[in-house]
Amino acid sequence: IVYVSTVNVFGNTRGEVVDESYERPKDGFLSYYDETKYEAHQVARDRIARGAPIVIVQPGGVYGPGDHSEIGNMIDQASSGKLFAYMFPETGFNLVHVDDVADGIILAYERGEVGQSYVLGGEIATMRGLVDKTAEIAGRKPPKRDLPVGVLKAVAPAGPVLGKIMGFPPNFKELISVSDGVTYWAKDDKARERLGYSPRDLDTGLRQTLAATGS
Repeated sequence: IVYVSTVNVFGNTRGEVVDESYERPKDGFLSYYDETKYEAHQVARDRIARGAPIVIVQPGGVYGPGDHSEIGNMIDQASSGKLFAYMFPETGFNLVHVDDVADGIILAYERGEVGQSYVLGGEIATMRGLVDKTAEIAGRKPPKRDLPVGVLKAVAPAGPVLGKIMGFPPNFKELISVSDGVTYWAKDDKARERLGYSPRDLDTGLRQTLAATGS
């Protein structure tokens, strides 16, 4: 059994690049998603302790064609030249192409050790780096300014309306809590060394993504 978890179970790594052995505090969850994925991860661990043949994979920030997440939205806006400002430019991810996640899951099934977890990443990056790289590939100019977090906090009550316009979820308060100064950095060395996992770099993945979407 391969259980698909996420690096979000580590919470905010606060600028540190962690590995599968990292244990986050059991409180201070940034979102309901983080909390529920953490609890599900613990259930998988409990099942392993009771003898279930489970291998865990933990994808990083997934992107690729057809992505409707905040990461996908940033790629779409940066590639079209519509992004007027950087939003949460220092938010950190290990960005991984969706096809590499699929390959990693198969490798975990074929080669993974029962009871072990494997981070599936691609390249450590920030939101600013993602936007800049996307704009460069698409031949667009990157934004000239950062959007102050204070502005987003001020307009948070209008999130349901602004979210539709800007392509973000309606809960601005949660978007701020999971993004402002947060890093979800985790290394994928273990998967590379033990599974033969070999993901593409961000430049290659973005070029393939933009080509697939006609951007």
